[in-house]
Amino acid sequence: MNCSTAADSIRRLHEHRLWTRNKILIAARACRDEELHRPFEMGVGSLFATIVHLWGAEMVWANVLEEGDPGFMIPPASAFPSLTALEEAWKPLDTRWAQLLARAEDASFLAKAFVRVRDGKRFATNAHDIYLHVCTHQHYHAAQISNMLRQMGKSLGPNDLIVMAREQWKE
Repeated sequence: MNCSTAADSIRRLHEHRLWTRNKILIAARACRDEELHRPFEMGVGSLFATIVHLWGAEMVWANVLEEGDPGFMIPPASAFPSLTALEEAWKPLDTRWAQLLARAEDASFLAKAFVRVRDGKRFATNAHDIYLHVCTHQHYHAAQISNMLRQMGKSLGPNDLIVMAREQWKE
């Protein structure tokens, strides 16, 4: 993997985001409904709600980068009747992110400020930092998800970027 430009590093981190999300969804599919919705005093309150939060954050920042609704709010877990419905909702969002990541080659796009509105306040952030935030946000919550699963006697498994890199390494 070439990582000589900002765009290369951004794409690599997003590749890891998708790889980690896949591990999260595999682990979630192995949970019973009561486990998915078991209350935890971490994350967004349950495994399912935390996964919905990850989808919502991707939606928020895709909207911002596309200069759509800058005030889009992450929906509650009740917006999705099941894990399957949530996974279906991710498919078109993944297509949007693939298109957004193609724009990471453009240095002027990376430097451009985009507006997010939250609680009536406007915040400007450049695209470069938004791309990085989407990844680091997921990794923060992946640690919480890992802890939730551990408390249920389950495992997310190792999900560090280096683990993905080693899996991909071809000598």
